Amino acid sequence: MTHPQPVRDSAPPRPTMRDKLGVCQWFHYEDYDSVRQCVELLKELNIHHLRTGISWADFFRPGGREWYRWQMEQLQDFQILLSVWHTPPSIAEGNCCNSPPRRLRDYADFIDLIITEYGSQFSHLELWNEPNNRLKWDFQTFDADWRKFGQMIGDAAYWAKQRGCHTVLGGMIPVDHHWLELMESYGTLGPIDIVGIHAFPGMWWPNQPNWDWHEQWKGWKDKIDYIRNHTSRPIWVTETGFSTWDLALHRESKYELQVTALGEAAHAPVERCYWYCLVDLDPQRAAIEGFHVDENEYHMGLVKFDGFRKHACFYMEHLLSSKTNSF
Repeated sequence: MTHPQPVRDSAPPRPTMRDKLGVCQWFHYEDYDSVRQCVELLKELNIHHLRTGISWADFFRPGGREWYRWQMEQLQDFQILLSVWHTPPSIAEGNCCNSPPRRLRDYADFIDLIITEYGSQFSHLELWNEPNNRLKWDFQTFDADWRKFGQMIGDAAYWAKQRGCHTVLGGMIPVDHHWLELMESYGTLGPIDIVGIHAFPGMWWPNQPNWDWHEQWKGWKDKIDYIRNHTSRPIWVTETGFSTWDLALHRESKYELQVTALGEAAHAPVERCYWYCLVDLDPQRAAIEGFHVDENEYHMGLVKFDGFRKHACFYMEHLLSSKTNSF
């Protein structure tokens, strides 16, 4: 007589680092060479997840639609988190990209267009970027209580959900539960699937207030646990990184510290983490705060602008080729 074998639950395989760890890279308008370089590097490093963006403002420049069609076609082999922000100045309250559109629902209309044009070419849609950073959303001048932002994003998220898209709330920096609860009170989070956060531990000037400076930073688990206590939605780290520039020595030297920061971020207790960034910023371009105002911003990449691979680049390749579970 044969006896039935006991039934064993078949748990899904735990995610590996390649399932979890991605990079963030922004592409300037019509910078074809940078896209080609990025695609080549992503494939060489075995990177699956890429966070990049479409500028709402640039889309409506001459040739903008064609540029973004080309960009998205080049990136079709990767899982894309697509961030959409930058108000076209012609329709913005302050005639600048970080101010609200005069008609808030214009953003939802643009999101609808993006889904129609590129919906098969991205996996998740990120609605804006760093909304509590005034350089990305000028709340001090135009939206002191973020009410306009909440309505604009809520409308866009609702329509994206109707179109079958997964949505990510643009990453907070600083990570602030008061701001998140404000969005909840406005009903903004209803159709949102994932809450994004940004953090750059150990970065920027040591003599200025910084939410991630050494004295305040207690590790990724502490940061994730803190914000997770204030939302039931999954948390993603949609941007983190570490510059190899040494402010005291006025030269690059922090290669090993960048490796350490990458390792700690890679093991953060989240489903997805995006490292900023793949390639250093072109030294001939202005950063968001201005031309070389903060030299750190020009040395955040795993690869230098001239193509030289930093230590962290080889470590990233090792992490992504490993069969080790992510956490």
